[in-house]
Amino acid sequence: MRFSTIHSIPEFRLMRRHLVRAAALLVIVPVVVLAQSAKELKKAAAFITPKAVLERISVIADDSMGGRNTPSAGLEKTAQWLADNYQQWGLLPAGDNGTYFQRYTMIRRRPDADASFLEANEAGTITRYKFDKWAIASGAMSGQPITGPLRILGGALTVKDIEPLTLAGQVILWIQNPARSADNGSVARALNAKTPAAVVILTNQDPAIFAARMRQSQLGRGMLEGFPVSGVPTVTIHDSIFANDANAANRPNWNDMRLAATAVMMDAPTGVALTVMLKDAEISRFTAPNVVAVVPGSDPTLKREFVVFSAHMDHVGTAGDGVGGCSPLNRPDGTVDTICNGADDDASGTTGILSVAQAAAKLKHKPKRSIVILNVSGEEKGLLGSAWFAAHPTLPMDKVIANINMDMIGRNNPDSIVVIGKQHSDLGATLATVQARHPELKLVAADDIWPEQSFYTRSDHFNFARKGVPVLFFFNGVHPQYHRADDEVKLIDTSKLARVAQLGFYFAVEIANTVVRPKWNPDSYQLIVVEGKAPH
Repeated sequence: MRFSTIHSIPEFRLMRRHLVRAAALLVIVPVVVLAQSAKELKKAAAFITPKAVLERISVIADDSMGGRNTPSAGLEKTAQWLADNYQQWGLLPAGDNGTYFQRYTMIRRRPDADASFLEANEAGTITRYKFDKWAIASGAMSGQPITGPLRILGGALTVKDIEPLTLAGQVILWIQNPARSADNGSVARALNAKTPAAVVILTNQDPAIFAARMRQSQLGRGMLEGFPVSGVPTVTIHDSIFANDANAANRPNWNDMRLAATAVMMDAPTGVALTVMLKDAEISRFTAPNVVAVVPGSDPTLKREFVVFSAHMDHVGTAGDGVGGCSPLNRPDGTVDTICNGADDDASGTTGILSVAQAAAKLKHKPKRSIVILNVSGEEKGLLGSAWFAAHPTLPMDKVIANINMDMIGRNNPDSIVVIGKQHSDLGATLATVQARHPELKLVAADDIWPEQSFYTRSDHFNFARKGVPVLFFFNGVHPQYHRADDEVKLIDTSKLARVAQLGFYFAVEIANTVVRPKWNPDSYQLIVVEGKAPH
């Protein structure tokens, strides 16, 4: 069984023998587990300095790492560097087979252009459009035709317009305005949450940009071996696909719908229907690493429970990768920077939990519970590494009492960090207590200020939440350098990053020492864990 890995390594077998001997002495000498004094905690936290985090993030986000795409040589190099640090500090390996690494298999698949199509039935006139350079497919691709009642949406569509709609089982034709890109992502997530049978997006995006998206789509998408492909079947088509269509004159004016100042929501005209056929094919497979290390707890019983700190070590690679979404940067000197270093996303979070690991390792008196440091990969490809870990844990998932995820913690407001998910469990109240105890950090753990962006579902903590683990997500928000080549170390606020990591360290010790496990808000548990839905 995979979760027994941590108990099979030599260090843990030796530890069990020591515990057996210690138990035999209990009748003579009472065992006292000493708690950490405030002085000891402060001394350990002092290892987390702006200079230290700068040195670490400069390694992770260096050009030599090549943007840490999943998979890539730079990602493997990053994983090994992290493991080397954990070994140096005395953290125990908690990956597969007594190592610091957990590897998972990814399969790259792409739409089968010959087998996929969009079919329009307009009052008995059937036209089939093949997937060539003007169509992009995503979501589940079952290879079976999908049809259903047709609903047409367009105009200045917002999430609030989507919320009252019942769309389950329907085929959605969304006349999308690419100029509303800031809203389109939120609208797409809201549509998917309504579980339509399929979504067909019609866009007039700049042809060169659309063609680049099409080329990237044809390079394939990574998915986990053995996991069902999820997501609403979606095909994005360009207006150009209808350039020579004889029926175009009989259709409504799509541009009027696209540019409408209010939301357009209507049923299809009588006799009009769409059928979507999506099929994909495997083009390659490869493996990628997670890194798992543990600071063992000191309590003979509670040490078998775990506080997991996670961050994704991957980023989107280079513009040359074609599959990462990396936007190159034209520099004033005429050169082009094609490496997306991902200093904030997420070398900052990786540095944060690396710093928590060192500080916890420096404690003479360890916390009662074990603290696990989990560096995942594949986050940028769909939370893949954390999904694999949650499904194939190297330690018992029912013994994981909390997950604290750090993803982008080195930018924006210098004296606050947004912590998402506080309302879903009592971890928020515990964090508030810890923050109040450390005014010297001059750092506010703020509430989610972007609820409409659904960030709760968009990083690795969500895979833990769906398994019933209370979570918090430390996040500073996006910025103009997000997924661009100028997300570089020179823009990182190392003072903020160090203070966020210190707060994380104090919080880790607090959770690891508390007698009672963190508790869910019952309504949130019902919604997120039982019903498997995203919180509003």
